[in-house]
Amino acid sequence: MKQKKTRLFVIVDPTAEHQVALVKALLIAKLGGCHIHAFLCIHKSLDEAGEYSSRKDFKKRTLKEAEAWLETLMQPCKVSNVPYSTEVVWNSKWVDASIHAAEKSACDLMIKSTFHHSKARRFFSKTSDYYMMEHCASPILFTDQAQDWKSDRILACLDLESGDPEHARLNDVILRDARAFADIVGMDLYIACAYLISIDVEHLPLKAPAGEITPEQLAELYDIDPTRLVLRQGDIVATLREICDEIDPSIVVMGSLARSGISGKLIGNTAQKLLDIVDADVLTVN
Repeated sequence: MKQKKTRLFVIVDPTAEHQVALVKALLIAKLGGCHIHAFLCIHKSLDEAGEYSSRKDFKKRTLKEAEAWLETLMQPCKVSNVPYSTEVVWNSKWVDASIHAAEKSACDLMIKSTFHHSKARRFFSKTSDYYMMEHCASPILFTDQAQDWKSDRILACLDLESGDPEHARLNDVILRDARAFADIVGMDLYIACAYLISIDVEHLPLKAPAGEITPEQLAELYDIDPTRLVLRQGDIVATLREICDEIDPSIVVMGSLARSGISGKLIGNTAQKLLDIVDADVLTVN
């Protein structure tokens, strides 16, 4: 995310009574002086046309009503003097429409509401959350909490084990965006480094062998207070959940890489798994 005036792209859920993504966007906008672009995608079948004589009239009237409804949702922005814009589109594929609109708006951050999915649902199918991670170029904040954040801590989770340049680059992006977001919302940054077997020293500018790297060395490398960095070995998801329970962050920042082949069907993405097991908003970057 850029540290200049940030554009927030918010997906409005036409089926929800409470718009948690919009509430969280307003909180961020007031803290960071951001602009909110509220996006609403709707679509209805001809069975719902009722008294309308043509599909064209039905669509026109439905869009007009949706625009009016969205404008009422934006009243808190007016009261708080938060700049905003709105967009309503008619499309049966709301996920693809949202991604396209976000790219067109040149947003710095997408905000989407989420909810608990069963382990089987996350594992065997591509939920809208996973599809967004895979195809959206901008960072995405997934939130299921409309209230203010519980703490002033943001936790960046780094992958120090995958031995390839792409993961090393992703770690840099995670830290960059976590720092930028921490500045916007006024939170303290913490870093979690979990690994299963060994640390990939090839892509770290450290001279010590993998088994001898210390939290202090990593803290110096990442320019952070050593008390705010946790280095721990163990199952990645279980270890990150353990660290989250200890630090109790309001926001967890994770990397998300597009996947293909069998891994694209049997989803094992760490960010996906953490969405349902941490009590925090999850910010994904790629």
